[in-house]
Amino acid sequence: MSTRAGLPLTYLTYCHNLPLQRLKNQEQCNQLVLDLAKDMACTLGYIEDVKQFARLAQLKQAIRDVTPLLEDTSNFIVEFTYDGRGS
Repeated sequence: MSTRAGLPLTYLTYCHNLPLQRLKNQEQCNQLVLDLAKDMACTLGYIEDVKQFARLAQLKQAIRDVTPLLEDTSNFIVEFTYDGRGS
């Protein structure tokens, strides 16, 4: 009889902790993604600094190529993360 009494408790513990753990994991993932977006935004600042002193044509072209990619990716991450939190 003690085995039967323990089953509902085990079930409730499992069912209620599982969603809580998923929420914790999602929050951790969201924070990592936001940190990535912040780091990418800092990188854009560094690129602007380098752009001022760039003399080589290849470096200038690399800066032109990478800047929109970093901007678009950073914007997507921020929008996606905040949209996910709002819903």
